[in-house]
Amino acid sequence: MTLVQRPHDQPRPNTPAAPGLVRRLGDALAARNVPYCQWKGGRRPERWLTGAGDIDLLVDRTAQPLLAQVLGTLGFKRVEPSAGRTLPGTESYFGYDPDLMRLVNVHVHYRVVFGRPWTTTYAPPVEAAILASASRRFVFQAPAPEHELVLLVLRLALQCTARDTLLRPHPPWLLTAQTTLEQLEREVSRSEVIQFLTAQLPSVDVALFDRCRRALEPDRPAWARYVAGRALRARLAPFARRPKTVAVLMALADRLGSLVGYHRRLGARLPRGSVVALLGGDGAGKSTCAHALTAWLAPDLATMHAHLGRPPRSAATYAVGAALKASRGVGWAGVTAYVDLLRHVCTARDRYRLYRKTHRFAAAGGIVIAERYPIPANYFLAGPSAAQGLGTPVDNRVTRLLRRREALYYERMSPPDAAIVLQLDPETAVRRKPEEPSEYVRGRAQVVWQTDWAHVGAHVIDAGRVLPEVLRDVKSHIWGRL
Repeated sequence: MTLVQRPHDQPRPNTPAAPGLVRRLGDALAARNVPYCQWKGGRRPERWLTGAGDIDLLVDRTAQPLLAQVLGTLGFKRVEPSAGRTLPGTESYFGYDPDLMRLVNVHVHYRVVFGRPWTTTYAPPVEAAILASASRRFVFQAPAPEHELVLLVLRLALQCTARDTLLRPHPPWLLTAQTTLEQLEREVSRSEVIQFLTAQLPSVDVALFDRCRRALEPDRPAWARYVAGRALRARLAPFARRPKTVAVLMALADRLGSLVGYHRRLGARLPRGSVVALLGGDGAGKSTCAHALTAWLAPDLATMHAHLGRPPRSAATYAVGAALKASRGVGWAGVTAYVDLLRHVCTARDRYRLYRKTHRFAAAGGIVIAERYPIPANYFLAGPSAAQGLGTPVDNRVTRLLRRREALYYERMSPPDAAIVLQLDPETAVRRKPEEPSEYVRGRAQVVWQTDWAHVGAHVIDAGRVLPEVLRDVKSHIWGRL
């Protein structure tokens, strides 16, 4: 192998252009002189430049406060992975890039750790040497090619387990890595590789390293990869860390669930969650935006979609609803008036139950996207029956008691953490909802149009534009409020 000099600040051919947030991150890290490098994945920019893959950065531990400041300035949020899915000495951050209209995940490592949280991991003390050799390549700092090759070979060899040997003799990840391995071997100096192993990893001698590298060739038998990986694990035993029991149990539960077709969504959680209310009249696109926002956040972050206008019904609500139909069917007008009001009380109770569930979810670090969230300025659309002109006109002790009980449920609901109003002019709303009575749609849109939303702290977005533009504004505002 011979050393080939390459310009480190130029992208490789056919590499996509760096989007705004990723480029700003690389520039900010350079401007603040943060000691770091992109220790893995740097040779596959088509993944992390498009937000499809993580950006894995190895950072000097003493630079942790400076790194947090840089990431915070760029709008990144630190998250806590779900139980059993984190490695020691790591942190995760997410940032929103409006150019990509998706989240960018930065995975920060303060130690080089090989392995997954639910397996035995290995953390040889090589960080100082790797960071000292790093230089900028394209967007981020990258290790010296020799160090990069050693890290990649060791990481891949440790992945060669008995399970792969028996079930996947030609795993996809091994075939994908061949291009990167061949490219690195064209760039490195054999003497530099040997020097790095001798000085930083004396337990991994050159013979074992070469054995592991040969075992990774696609035409080698699976048993040879397993034997090489086992020998490497024995040499790295002083740096081994056993997985926590919870991590093993969670991985086992996921595997058993996949066998029966059940897949859990365990997104990371923010230090402080948030309830985001989407408000607006019919035709404004609340449901469309809510589903799009949930699809945007849920793959990475703990996300819940709640429709407080149509909460899950309790057994009491079903029973009262059945009684209401029966009373109407037999023409008991006097009874119907009271049962109808009782149904509104049950609906208020159902909304409060769902409200309580959403705020508990947010208190645990989740993000709630809520439709028809009841706030006083929005009571005409989702609130007490009296505010909507519904219910019985009968006024006596019983009806006053029921109305008071209904109102209490709404009074107990605190405002959302962020309220976004999708405002649409009434005539456009009528055109968007031809299946609904025009006067009904127009009247509800008119209320939204005339409400002073600034007075209640809601953010108004013009919903008369095309959906991508509306979603871009909604996403930017939500991310800024988290």
